[in-house]
Amino acid sequence: MRAIDIHVHPPDQPGSPPDPIMEQMRRYFRQTSPPPADPAEFAALFQKLDILAVLFPVNRETVDGRPFMGNDWVAEIVKQFPKQFITFCSVDPWTGRKAINELERCVGDLGARGLKVHPPGQGFAPNDHRFYPLWARCQELRIPVIAHSGHAARGAGMPGGAGVHLKYGDPMLWDDVAADFPELKIILAHPSWPWQSQQISICIHKANVYMDISGWSPKYFPAELVNEINSRIQDKVLFGSDHPFLSVERWLRDWEEVVAPKLKPEVKQKIMLDNARKLLGIP
Repeated sequence: MRAIDIHVHPPDQPGSPPDPIMEQMRRYFRQTSPPPADPAEFAALFQKLDILAVLFPVNRETVDGRPFMGNDWVAEIVKQFPKQFITFCSVDPWTGRKAINELERCVGDLGARGLKVHPPGQGFAPNDHRFYPLWARCQELRIPVIAHSGHAARGAGMPGGAGVHLKYGDPMLWDDVAADFPELKIILAHPSWPWQSQQISICIHKANVYMDISGWSPKYFPAELVNEINSRIQDKVLFGSDHPFLSVERWLRDWEEVVAPKLKPEVKQKIMLDNARKLLGIP
């Protein structure tokens, strides 16, 4: 296995209602062709690259009012291609006990290995104590939470940002959660611009907080991030692409050309494979 990609979105589920913001997101990421709709094409790509990918949907039922069936869809893809994918589930934190029940179903019945949330896209502050029962259950189940942090592609350039509140992407909101749930593993997704220094600080300070480096082409990584990856947070950083929005092939190409030559060989190995393997308990 060459790598574990901790941050991959699944192809659209056949028959699911269209997401009106999806075209905006494809423009934001400068996609030149539509992503593959066939799970077999997805699997073939990651097989060719020798990468195990973590697939997850995002449940935004409360915010956008559309029905959500993504957990079963992703679980079906993983069932078809178990050598290429593992699944994280997603729940709507606003739904309270229903969210916890769905989390338990996904972990117990669908084999989910973690939980995905998107505070700006789901419209919530993770340190609001109304959501603490969800984090407590994740801690009890011993599964990590991967959470969007930083600037949001969703709604970027649209009037009102399509209602997305960027303040919920501040990684410092997760510092409270990490302090209050010290056994809960938290992955702050993406370099958290414009709060990247805060994100690095949390990763240094809290043993249970990690970050992935998805959603940005590595050629845009600032020097501070590259320097810290090579030193103080080398055990806390996970490779992620954000495929298909930022294609895994493009991410890897830019990584090898711009960032990888600046890193110590043992650090590259940790980021691409070893850190995620340890966090997820993959032999």
